[in-house]
Amino acid sequence: MSTRFAVAPTTAPVMWCVEGVSEESKEIKALISSIASQQRILASFRWRDSLLDEISQVSQSCDRQGWDGYDAEPISPESAIRAAQLIKLLPNSIQSPSVVPEPNGDISLEWRTNDQKDFSLGVSGQSLVYAGIFGGSSKAYGEERFSRDLPSTVLEILTSYFPQARQSAQPGLPE
Repeated sequence: MSTRFAVAPTTAPVMWCVEGVSEESKEIKALISSIASQQRILASFRWRDSLLDEISQVSQSCDRQGWDGYDAEPISPESAIRAAQLIKLLPNSIQSPSVVPEPNGDISLEWRTNDQKDFSLGVSGQSLVYAGIFGGSSKAYGEERFSRDLPSTVLEILTSYFPQARQSAQPGLPE
């Protein structure tokens, strides 16, 4: 068997060169391919951690009355908790949103695209409040009860209009 491969540290992409036709070579190649796939999956979850950090930063920088230079309410700890819960419900297959403090003391998540699609989703008390413009005269808005799952209307909007951009495979990695 003639197999050469190298695995980089876990923070770097897995790179390999497999030469061989034996069953062992095929098993090693499949194992390395599985590891590479898992690394890409783990990388796709990092945007959640980044958003949770943003919520913390927004909560700290907007913690006093008038944080916007006018009469904005401070972001409440409850609002930060609800926004964090909302982030955990978002599907993995969508673009990462922006964290936006609201003058009423709530936190919203916003998605924008270059082709005139905008969507805002926030938790206000026990409700999910959403509004979006999707080019032309296509609009959606509403209020749903905030529970353990995203309402199907919201889920459909996010997956239809704001899918995650497909990352190209790194050289040497299988698709």
